[in-house]
Amino acid sequence: MIDTLLYEWKKRNEEITGLIREGVSTNDFYQLAICQLEFLRRVIPDNVNYVSRLAELLHLDGNIRRAGEQYRLVLQMDPLTPLTEKETQMIRKFCPILLLTQKECFPLKDVVAVHHPTKPMIGYHLFWEDDYDFPDDYEPCDHEEIWIEYNPENETITNVMCWFHSRVLSSKDAVKEAWDNNQRAIIRVEWGKHGSLLCGWESMKEPLTGVMLVDWLKETYEHVKKGGRVPSHPLKKYWPKGFEGTFEEYIDFSVRLDPLNWLDKKPLMYKTRWVNAVIFTQCLPYNFHPKMEWPDRFHKFPF
Repeated sequence: MIDTLLYEWKKRNEEITGLIREGVSTNDFYQLAICQLEFLRRVIPDNVNYVSRLAELLHLDGNIRRAGEQYRLVLQMDPLTPLTEKETQMIRKFCPILLLTQKECFPLKDVVAVHHPTKPMIGYHLFWEDDYDFPDDYEPCDHEEIWIEYNPENETITNVMCWFHSRVLSSKDAVKEAWDNNQRAIIRVEWGKHGSLLCGWESMKEPLTGVMLVDWLKETYEHVKKGGRVPSHPLKKYWPKGFEGTFEEYIDFSVRLDPLNWLDKKPLMYKTRWVNAVIFTQCLPYNFHPKMEWPDRFHKFPF
């Protein structure tokens, strides 16, 4: 009997996957995943990964208090590890430089740096005042990510990765550029939406569909020039009506910003696998969008 039920379970999950791809709402997906993880937690209560993913999905679904309870539980199950003096030095040494456009409309609010507990990898989490396309998401910031891998023996960068609209980008040119810049990677930041771009982006494709990043930015430029998503939202009364300028100005990344200044003023530096948990419980007094903590969670091809 159980084999029959498991077969039916598998078939239903295949149907659900198809429906999600056809446009079932994200909120419906969150509810399904929350039920799945709550079941797994009951069966395997000591699996901290399940608790962390449950916290993220509750957070994404808007259940902030329940998410907070689970995030706190994550750090009880797997407490923070103190940074060594060397790891703190590496966080500061490899902190990337940001290049903005002249017309960027949102300031950088906070920077959180997290060292991986077992790998020579550092995540730099940037929190901008908002995202031009999402005034209505009840998240008073835009969360973006940069990851630096390094060789601990000679203290040099071996890989640079960043978050670009639900994609993870990497670039050998970015590594060379960092070497030429005293081991500090340089990240270009898209106007208003803050997608991160690496050295050589002009000839790069985004990894999910193969669209050239230049074409992606041209389309986004036309979109934000007209006011972007929900142009009549009340909050946008206080924002620019749209990007005012040419496409060349849209990709003129010439304004230097150093996140190390933020870490100097507020040293939000940690060592943990559970990045969203530490940001939620110890760093920010405002809501944010939880994103994948480490780049190995990114799948280049749809399952």
